[in-house]
Amino acid sequence: MAPDRRNFARTLLAVWILALAPADALAYVDPGSGLLIIQGLLALIGGIIVFVKNPIAALKRLWVRWFPGAKNRDQ
Repeated sequence: MAPDRRNFARTLLAVWILALAPADALAYVDPGSGLLIIQGLLALIGGIIVFVKNPIAALKRLWVRWFPGAKNRDQ
């Protein structure tokens, strides 16, 4: 291993240890912050549903176009 890679690996390990080390936050989280987190999670879930739904519908249309008899079997 080259010396630069070894130093990078050590630095990265030190950053991970410091980032994951427990510490007192001494912070206040008001209800508005909690609602903002919930709103963000709901938006993420909605975005995933819209993103996944459209490609699936497109693949179904492509399947029916390639195999016209498949539409009658699904019903």
